[in-house]
Amino acid sequence: MRLKEVKLFFQEGSSDKVYYARIVPAGANGFDVVVQWGRRGSTLQQGKKALKVSLEKAEATLERLKREKMNKGYEELTDGTRPAEVAPPMGQGSGSKATGVRKRVGRVAQLLNPVDQHDVEGLLSNDAVVAQQKLDGTRVLCHVVDGEVLPTNRNGQKTALADDIVHGLIHLPNGTVVDGEVMRHGGETIYWLFDVLEFAGEDVSAEPYVRRFERLTDEIEPGLSEPARVLETAWTTKQKRALYERLQQAGAEGIVFKRKDAAWSAGRPSSGGTQLKCKFIASADVVLVENAGNAYRMQVYENGKARDVGNVFSGTTNESRAMLDAQLAKGRSVVAEVRYLYATDNLNLFQPVFVRARDDKAPKDCSIEQLKRTNKDVVDHD
Repeated sequence: MRLKEVKLFFQEGSSDKVYYARIVPAGANGFDVVVQWGRRGSTLQQGKKALKVSLEKAEATLERLKREKMNKGYEELTDGTRPAEVAPPMGQGSGSKATGVRKRVGRVAQLLNPVDQHDVEGLLSNDAVVAQQKLDGTRVLCHVVDGEVLPTNRNGQKTALADDIVHGLIHLPNGTVVDGEVMRHGGETIYWLFDVLEFAGEDVSAEPYVRRFERLTDEIEPGLSEPARVLETAWTTKQKRALYERLQQAGAEGIVFKRKDAAWSAGRPSSGGTQLKCKFIASADVVLVENAGNAYRMQVYENGKARDVGNVFSGTTNESRAMLDAQLAKGRSVVAEVRYLYATDNLNLFQPVFVRARDDKAPKDCSIEQLKRTNKDVVDHD
């Protein structure tokens, strides 16, 4: 019997990746759906999307994965459809052919790569870099067209925006595009602006960031009304250190660093870049109790009873997943260290990352008291 498999690829801008899925036998009358993914030509990551299920369910899972990926712009690898040697520019590749997503009507946002904590000192002392708070809100770019405000998400697709925020931008000149984040703060929702890409019909995205921010404060801010505001920016080493310390003490999500001389560019660089983010990361020891379909269910103990705190997959490797799956298949739970951003209101870990398995700690020692919550209501401003 020949078991089914799917081979897909995605190419556009800086993205050049593949996604493979296949059905493999897993014991008597059972089947797994094994998936591989990653940058084309590199060592692929591997996991499982179904474990020891019937052939019918495995085939249904395979078809669902294929449909979801193709709706996002992936193409099926066939004799007649092959990846190009070099990924085409944004708007000309696989993503532009996606049928399951909304049409792109605006600019794609500039996205930031993360930096580790040990890189922060160099950025704080670098006079060519400014700092801003990393907000935990919703990214929105606003285009003023013919006296109306068109809000788009980070992918350039039309999105919703509260009427009071729209009214706060309506007096900006036609042909203006601003970038910011919508965040709940102090009982109100505020649109925090931190960049301008077009002003009164002039494309200013190639200007250095310091000049674009001057436009924000000198030309954009006077035309704003509540609840639209310009985000505070720290320019000197002293200001950056003070901002960094205040954000950490207040329990904010993190800090962003931007080069003063950098032009704006769409999308996320494959590595590094002119705009970087540092999240204030916490760590915890959790008990991994199950492979819940390519993600591991985490638990901690509260008053002697186990409770779920979400699933983790990021940070695992082909080798660590093989080890975890082998232990779980024997009925053994695994204590693991995970990094995460904060615990949500229902105590799920937000953006957990697997660090390592621990054989020096018992499951009962993984208590709920170790979890950290982030103050999502804090915005550092004048």
